[in-house]
Amino acid sequence: MARPSKILVMTIVLMGLLTACGGVPSRPASVPAEATWGGEGKRGVFLKVGEHRGTLWQLEVWDRKGRVLGSGGFRLRGFAKAEIIPEEVLGWTNGALQLKDGTWLVPEPPAAH
Repeated sequence: MARPSKILVMTIVLMGLLTACGGVPSRPASVPAEATWGGEGKRGVFLKVGEHRGTLWQLEVWDRKGRVLGSGGFRLRGFAKAEIIPEEVLGWTNGALQLKDGTWLVPEPPAAH
């Protein structure tokens, strides 16, 4: 039978691994309080959803270390949305935000002058 101290150590290690693999990371100082964690595992992001302007959603996206992944207008590719909810986020992939229903939010390139 395992000793209580071994059980305690194994439990703490297992909890740490579970947190590192898929839990909500601590908020880096560079991510504002209004940003919410969304997504799963390493593809998850902190997301701040701004207003909807015309056909573009105004978003700010950070990785778990607080680095900016994207900011500005994002065009919806897929199902129409009345709002963007962080719980719907699957993750950040190839420079775009993927939602669980297969919809993508793709950064709009800056307008040429």
